[in-house]
Amino acid sequence: MGIFLYKAALVLALQAPATADSARVAAWLRVAADSTDAEAWLDVGRAYVLAVGTFHAHRDPAVDTGWARAAIDAAEMAFARAAGYGRGTRTADSALVFRVYLWGQKSLLGWEADGVEGATAAWRSLPAALRLPPVLEELGENLLRACPRRGILLTAGETDTYAAWYMRFARGLRPDLLIIPLAVWTADSVLRNRVLREAHQRGSSLLALADRRGGPLCASVGFERAPELRPRVRWNARPLVWVAGKENKNDRVPAEDFVFAALKLAIDQHETWSPAAVTLYKRAANLTSALCRPLDTFGIKAEVGC
Repeated sequence: MGIFLYKAALVLALQAPATADSARVAAWLRVAADSTDAEAWLDVGRAYVLAVGTFHAHRDPAVDTGWARAAIDAAEMAFARAAGYGRGTRTADSALVFRVYLWGQKSLLGWEADGVEGATAAWRSLPAALRLPPVLEELGENLLRACPRRGILLTAGETDTYAAWYMRFARGLRPDLLIIPLAVWTADSVLRNRVLREAHQRGSSLLALADRRGGPLCASVGFERAPELRPRVRWNARPLVWVAGKENKNDRVPAEDFVFAALKLAIDQHETWSPAAVTLYKRAANLTSALCRPLDTFGIKAEVGC
């Protein structure tokens, strides 16, 4: 089976659209030179994930749903090889997390085709053995807790998006929230229209969509600053998020109620994914200084710049 997937991926590399082709070819050449090169396998997987972005732009007729699913399968095979050949290294740690992230890619395909239920179904197929490291699970849970009931949580990048999605769909937390990567909302007209159609809303205002759902619009601290939207949105700073629109004060989580135990352990053990989490928490502490108190309780006040 492994040989079949390897050959299928090689065929996929040759038939792939031109977008990001040079990165794929370069990574495959490194694998051809040394099939046990874990970093090369990791780069092969990452190159296919980037190529799947072409599908969500819906501009290249050569990139259809079938090709996108095949590219995700090729990426999964590559990440599995990277984890196996790089066992005990940071490369393997990254590959294992990226394998989980692939279910986020699968859920986007399912969301486009079948709505939120399609996204949920994709995440339900995640093997039980595949989990995010505790520091990312904790980050995802903290982000979900920060957004008030029935809100829409906008995310900025891989770390906050997939941490929140994993805890929402794979772990079943906060089913009342709608989590949308802002870049996907902007670029993927098919997904955007699917969400708007299901909400029976005309126009693409995210704040109006949140209002129709009966909750606020939230933006993760994955963004360096509160995102600028049209129509213009007035944001209010809260722990770990910015919030706009309808917000019940009773839904606000005090800064002291957030937990950072996994972050403390990850920092102490120099885990691969601790810097990514620290970056977001630094931004959150700068945004809401009250977070420095619970961070100090866990002994990591200095590490996040308080």
